[in-house]
Amino acid sequence: MRLILPILFLTILSIKAFSQEVRSDSLENIARNAMFTDAYIQIEGKLHSKKLKVEVNLGDTPEQMKAGKEYSEKLTGKKSYAAILNFMVQNEFEPVQTPEYTEAYSGQAALRVFFLS
Repeated sequence: MRLILPILFLTILSIKAFSQEVRSDSLENIARNAMFTDAYIQIEGKLHSKKLKVEVNLGDTPEQMKAGKEYSEKLTGKKSYAAILNFMVQNEFEPVQTPEYTEAYSGQAALRVFFLS
């Protein structure tokens, strides 16, 4: 009988401790909570440079523009198109259209991708 009460107390305490929800404002949580329906990204790279410049457009509202700028800052400097696409997929965006053309002028190339959430 003496042993049951401490075990019960420790069980209730551990269940309470592990059931707390951790909140953060990471990009993953912003994407899930904001319910962005679509994203348009433009990836640009120079001829002899490995770093890519990325512009993300999530919409016209101030919060969408802020989130788009955060995505752009996070993705700029990545070294491959696959890393950028994988990052967007990990944040619950699905690529739905990639136009068949890429622009290339003066050693620069650009790729555009449309995503749905």
